[in-house]
Amino acid sequence: MKRGALIIAMIAIISGVGVSVHFRIEQYRFRRQAERLLEDLRGLELRTASAAEVRSVVKKWGFKEWGRGERPAQSCTEDECTYRFELAPNADRDIFSNPFASRAVTFPVEWLGARPSVVHAWVQIRANALASVSFSVWTLGRGCDGEGRLECTLMGYADTKQLKSSWSSHQQPDVRLKQYLLHPSYLVGAFPEWENADTGGNPTVIVWTELFRDAKTEDVSGLMQFDLSCLTSFVSCRASDLMPAAWAQSVEDARQSPKALSCTPEVSKRVAQLADAVAVVRPKTVELSLPRYEGGSPRLRELEIINVIRQPEKYAPQLTTVYVDKPEMMTTADNGSPLRAGQEYVFLLQVHNTPEIGWIALYPCGALSLNDANLAMVREVATNGGD
Repeated sequence: MKRGALIIAMIAIISGVGVSVHFRIEQYRFRRQAERLLEDLRGLELRTASAAEVRSVVKKWGFKEWGRGERPAQSCTEDECTYRFELAPNADRDIFSNPFASRAVTFPVEWLGARPSVVHAWVQIRANALASVSFSVWTLGRGCDGEGRLECTLMGYADTKQLKSSWSSHQQPDVRLKQYLLHPSYLVGAFPEWENADTGGNPTVIVWTELFRDAKTEDVSGLMQFDLSCLTSFVSCRASDLMPAAWAQSVEDARQSPKALSCTPEVSKRVAQLADAVAVVRPKTVELSLPRYEGGSPRLRELEIINVIRQPEKYAPQLTTVYVDKPEMMTTADNGSPLRAGQEYVFLLQVHNTPEIGWIALYPCGALSLNDANLAMVREVATNGGD
């Protein structure tokens, strides 16, 4: 019996080592594939690739057609198409590509040498030329409490130009605006989140960068960098590891960002440049409704839309309800007068929209009196383009 138990133990050890070696090999292979994919996408953006070069990368990696713009229901054309690709370790994808799985599942998997991770990539052609690229990594993380104790899911995103799907859209409008005032050609950020709260919740840290069409080459090169070595290290990634340049810039922005905004005419013009939608509205009430959930923003409801000067892009939600983060935003930026029911105003709005959800928020310094000077300013900005 002792000999039999010893043989069983030896077989278990050898099998465990074999499985661990297999997992480690697959993890290194996955990391190398992700690095090559990122290199190809950064190359497309840095050289402003032609549509033919984009399609060459699409074919090389096996990207799938998602649809025209970002609407999967609209078929691609020769001039416009969005392509999507997902990369995960070559194993049971339900476990090994799911960094949101419970710790009871991920701990033994990670101990054996695998780290649940998944990479998403998007490229978009518009007017038969490269319009945007997007690269994201979801993986297990650590140090979410700042001291290395709490495990979490770490999500890193880098988007360029017109895609407008980065996690910057999930930031509060005042944070986005303060960053835009510091560097209008790109936005970066890092913030905690609580994903899937309805199913128990996952502590998450999101690091993102969004680069606009006028971003400098060195900014695109630096802020689109991912250090994927932590996908194969013995300990999981910290938030500062995955996108080191974006993380460092977000720390510097937090240091430089003003604590409060002063709504000068120049700031209001910059808000108009950043705004996803600009509309002339007439509120039927100025009473803010209660937040829909703890930590959420109150809403200004029952807006009558008089005129839309800049239409929001994809999946435009209704403009009749907007989120208002702070009570002081319920005054006009140009003269500080409280908003009144029945009067008309120009609203500068942030829009977050996906195929699943859509909401609109009022920017700080984003409520303007309706007069000729303000109308001329926002129309000029809308004509000449935003960011």
